[in-house]
Amino acid sequence: MDFGLYQKHETFIKERWLPLSVEFMLLEGPEKKISFLKEAQRQASKEIQNIEEKSAFIEFLEIKILNMQNKLSKNGSTKAQMPVQRNETLNTGESHSTGEPVEKIDWEAGLAELTFVFEILFKNKEIGCSMKQYKKRWALIAKHFTVKGKEITSEGLRHAFSQLKVNKSEGMPRNHEIYEALLTMSQEIED
Repeated sequence: MDFGLYQKHETFIKERWLPLSVEFMLLEGPEKKISFLKEAQRQASKEIQNIEEKSAFIEFLEIKILNMQNKLSKNGSTKAQMPVQRNETLNTGESHSTGEPVEKIDWEAGLAELTFVFEILFKNKEIGCSMKQYKKRWALIAKHFTVKGKEITSEGLRHAFSQLKVNKSEGMPRNHEIYEALLTMSQEIED
């Protein structure tokens, strides 16, 4: 949030939020609260004439929505909605230290290459990845990576990996030598 804009219009935001906050507190369940906040955003965009005040108030409500969505995600709700995506970063969750959205790592090669790299990381004990997480590796990768700017799923990763195994003649992605060279380099660093 643009804190300069917030500070400039703080009084307006508080006056506008006060009557809504009472109704908001009486609502039960995060889903209802999120719907209420989204409706408040729609109303504000129609009713507030001053563009700066409108922007500051809508952004204030957006932060409240993100906080509610994060609570849903932490509680493991299946109804959790994805955070609102801004142009600056890909939002995927929150940082443990600041509460700010965290940007996913964008992998520029394909799914097969991504699965291959992580298979190397998990299977090589010297590198240090915990085998405790091996069974959930696809979900972990999908949570922290995009491929060429697009969201990925654990199912897509599983399929890409199975295709590597099916291709018995090669069994490796294109340019696999690069990734195997990384393994060699990591072993040289340890020595």
